[in-house]
Amino acid sequence: MASCLFLAPFALSLTAHRAEAAPETRSPYSANDGESTLCVSGPVYIIDVHVVVTINGVERTISTASSEVCSVNPANFSDVVVQGPPPPAGAPIEVSNKVGVEGTIRLNGRTAVLETNVYLPAKGGNSPQCAGGQGGDGSSSCKSHSLGVNLAKTWIFSRNTWRDFYVGPDDNGDPVKVLVRLSDGPVN
Repeated sequence: MASCLFLAPFALSLTAHRAEAAPETRSPYSANDGESTLCVSGPVYIIDVHVVVTINGVERTISTASSEVCSVNPANFSDVVVQGPPPPAGAPIEVSNKVGVEGTIRLNGRTAVLETNVYLPAKGGNSPQCAGGQGGDGSSSCKSHSLGVNLAKTWIFSRNTWRDFYVGPDDNGDPVKVLVRLSDGPVN
């Protein structure tokens, strides 16, 4: 009897250890092995997204994001920086405080569907509305409107080929575009 009581703690620790070591079940659509997305079937692509502003004929990249995309499920990408003081606890971050790009891409065969939000840096009082002497919110200091732009595009993609989409002008009237490329990813 004493030997059974002596061995009982070891037996419990072995069963507890085995329970911890059991492989966890993972969804093949959202699992990640630390290196690449585990795709159920089909090819894996890498999406690269760049936000570019053209100033005096020179293109400047203001944000880049990338992600792996399976041909069977959508992928998210994000490169957003928040400027200014943090909002009060629980309050949402104002669009005008964000700079960068975030969104989702879905593939259906050779068709790509891009849904993205582009946040452009605000220059303060340099917007056309301020130049006309109109305060957008009635305050004495003129502030730019939020510069968050939603862009949704569908196209037939070619691997390793950049596609560009015009977003609109930034705060200074300079043209902004989103460049997107899908290239071959790792083989799982």
